Amino acid sequence: MRNRKYLIGALVGVIGTLAFSGVASAAPTSQTLQTTLSPAKQKVKVFGGVSLHNIISTNFDNFATSQSPRQTVFTIPKDVKFTPGNVPVCPLSSVQNKPDAAARAACPTSITGQGSVQVNGGALNGTVTFFRGDATNDIIVHTVVGGALVLDILGDISGRTLTFTNIPNTPGNVLTKFDTTFNKRKTGKTTFYVMARCGKKKKWSTTETTTFYSGETLSASSKQRCKQKK
Repeated sequence: MRNRKYLIGALVGVIGTLAFSGVASAAPTSQTLQTTLSPAKQKVKVFGGVSLHNIISTNFDNFATSQSPRQTVFTIPKDVKFTPGNVPVCPLSSVQNKPDAAARAACPTSITGQGSVQVNGGALNGTVTFFRGDATNDIIVHTVVGGALVLDILGDISGRTLTFTNIPNTPGNVLTKFDTTFNKRKTGKTTFYVMARCGKKKKWSTTETTTFYSGETLSASSKQRCKQKK
């Protein structure tokens, strides 16, 4: 009988250890970035208007116990820049916590792009709308998941660095894919919201680093060849 008690106790201990290990191992495992600027044919020294398409995907080993990204920082090429120009500012309060259609209706002239988002590898899907924000929050990433959950992620542009914050931690429901495009939108007589030139190296290299509420950090990069316009 005593041996049986010891055996049962040992089995409970093993199961407990495995369960704890399963929770502890829940983490982001890899990340990829795909960045495409279009048109790819640009002048060597003069910046021209482009659209900017980004796909950032994250893999997790266990959706149920994983935690969300906390911050994502992009480093854009020196031959790419943002020029908001005359795009009207949309106050965060005008779109905050509103459904997609209502947010777009509140600031229609401030929209700079759009896209889609996936949660838990596609278990839930949503929409993304980019708005020009104020001096504190240059970009508002208005995200609506499943038609109900509203996230307003905030982006700051500082030189070649784009920092996205204000991402809430939602364990068990993690953002796994952002597929978004900044439109080729004119912002002045000769300026566009996103502008690029094709320098001597004839390529554009973008990197990103994401930190998670669980403490992990993942990075990814993307390279694109460009063609020089004479």
